[in-house]
Amino acid sequence: MSSIEILRFLLEFALLLIAARGLGELARRLGQPQVIGELFAGILLGPSLFGWIFSSAYQSVFPNSSTQSLLLQLVSDLGVIFLLLLSGIEVDIPIVRSKAKSAPVIALASVFVPFIGGYGLAQVLSPTLMGGAGNRPVFALFLATAMSISAIPVIVKILLDMDLMRRDIGQLTVAAGVINDTSGWFLLSIVAGLATARSLPLTSIAISIFGTLAFAVFAFTVGYWLIRALIRYVDDHFGDGTATIAAVIVVGLIGAAITEALHVEAYLGAFIVGVQLSRIPRVKRAAREQLKTMTLGIFAPVFFAVAGLKVNVLPLLSPIYLATLVLVIVVACAGKFVGTYIGARMVKIPKWTAVALGSGMNARGAVEIIVATVGLQIGVLTPGMYSIIVLMAVATSMMAPPLLRWSLKRAPVNPQEEARLKQEVRRERSFLHGIEKMLVPIRDGRNAMIAARVASHLAGERGIDATALHVGPSRGRKARDKFDIAPLITPTSAQVSWQVREAADTESVASTIIAESKKDYDLLILGSAARPAHAGLFGQVVDSIVRHAACPTWVWSMPPETAFTGNPERILLLTTGIPRDQRVAELAFALARNCDASVTVLHVIESNPLSDPFGVDLREQLDRKTSQAEAATQYVCALADGLGMAVQGKVLYSRGQVGTTICDFARDEHFDLIMMHADWRFSEGELYCGNTVEQVLNTSEGPVAVLFDAF
Repeated sequence: MSSIEILRFLLEFALLLIAARGLGELARRLGQPQVIGELFAGILLGPSLFGWIFSSAYQSVFPNSSTQSLLLQLVSDLGVIFLLLLSGIEVDIPIVRSKAKSAPVIALASVFVPFIGGYGLAQVLSPTLMGGAGNRPVFALFLATAMSISAIPVIVKILLDMDLMRRDIGQLTVAAGVINDTSGWFLLSIVAGLATARSLPLTSIAISIFGTLAFAVFAFTVGYWLIRALIRYVDDHFGDGTATIAAVIVVGLIGAAITEALHVEAYLGAFIVGVQLSRIPRVKRAAREQLKTMTLGIFAPVFFAVAGLKVNVLPLLSPIYLATLVLVIVVACAGKFVGTYIGARMVKIPKWTAVALGSGMNARGAVEIIVATVGLQIGVLTPGMYSIIVLMAVATSMMAPPLLRWSLKRAPVNPQEEARLKQEVRRERSFLHGIEKMLVPIRDGRNAMIAARVASHLAGERGIDATALHVGPSRGRKARDKFDIAPLITPTSAQVSWQVREAADTESVASTIIAESKKDYDLLILGSAARPAHAGLFGQVVDSIVRHAACPTWVWSMPPETAFTGNPERILLLTTGIPRDQRVAELAFALARNCDASVTVLHVIESNPLSDPFGVDLREQLDRKTSQAEAATQYVCALADGLGMAVQGKVLYSRGQVGTTICDFARDEHFDLIMMHADWRFSEGELYCGNTVEQVLNTSEGPVAVLFDAF
């Protein structure tokens, strides 16, 4: 490849990206999905406008060169692979499983009806639209196949642009669209074989069908565990988000390569792999956001712009071509709408929801352009008919968003779906739901037992990866001892995937744990068995870890004489009214829910014991503090109410030390766990979090769990 070809490719890529992003943003501001602007960008830069007005400049930028076309197509293919990989990751397995009976029926109906319509239309079209290598039966089969295929990449992009991917209709549309699309590719291979070999390529078709089914079965069984093991290995040994996103892309490309080798579209393999990745907790929100940013920001816009670049409307300005174009669009839309509607109603889907499904499935997009290109290459289509099919694809893609919006306004909202969506919004903002990887340093059996139980309580009904880090001496007899966490795992720990790692304290225990915390953990759980006098807040080791850990740290301070085993019955949750109190509140609610414990939310108002309580100014100040305290406790209680839990709010007044008031209340009311959030302050030598935290830790007769944010 010459330097001029590389230069030309870079200019092409930059021009397409600028135009696609610019027109996509314009479409967004006009209330339309960005994919419409991205398709228009390609059409305007193609032979329809740029090539027509500035012919020589167009030939210089987009020459008719196989090398240049191949380079652009490669980037375009990466765009659709990443888009379907992202789509798979966004799939909600429980929702799709609940639609397992509906999706195949809708998909098959959405293929069958437009197939019949396309075959019938081909019987009345002019012979001048048929390619030299084709006869009318083959041409009719090809047009029927083109009518029946939906474009899953365009469907996914529209759903993402319209924020419908997490809706039930979005998940059902994707599930039905994948089946529809895959069926269409199998039909295309049959028709292409008839056109070229004049016979059915049964062996090739069988390899494609059964190979794809075998790959899907493998991916959902053995493949899932292999991918999970790979992600865990990368996460444990490299520990940053860049390594995780690289592993995600690698397995997606491998899946794409497998289905491409089976003569099925590469993006189907990427989608199947993406579904497996959606089941792995360690594919974190950050990694998903990185993939989403890269895909929707760069590769997907270029993919749709390249698809539009192939459209040329100039040959279609004659009356016969325009009439044929209108007829093809009408039959394609009617067939897809009627087929999808019939299939949806057969599985008891409401009327307007069925119309919305038809609106989404009607999008053909770039897949149709690929089908038309195949037809042109094998001689079934003329250039004029090729352009008609391509414009039909563009038109149906542009119809989908406004039709979806119109029909969804009339579609009834399922109460269960509405509740699920609200729950998902809460989870997206939730600190607890973002915990997918925990680090639990282990030094003795008692702390290990409590840490294991606490981790299992946090897991709830979803899987969490936890690393039990046993830090031992690097020399001597004990260096050969291996720590076994199995005896500490209780039946309640079933949702936690434990991994024991050994680490020698070649430098210090604190530095070893701090180094491990930098490997992309979400929470570090530490036990502090005693409160040493004159040795900092928790002791030198724990204090150092709290200061320098790369993730939030949850310290459990437990007096030696306490009988606490990690299963609290009465939790006292302290709140000061700051937003970050929500984090420790979520942890408290998770413990309470899994231990069947009660929670009391406490805010203590500090008042000056020397002041006159009957002074007007002081009384107004106290009223204001009381109002703020009640608002703080009510906010935390509302969080619990959203989770279906009932908690009690309490406001106390302290005319002495706040920490002492808290501990006296905890003792008198028989609370067996105090939970709080704390911020450490800069000080020389030891960890300092203010007088109240220090008083609670030094005075409490029971365990105290303190959550610290990473600095």
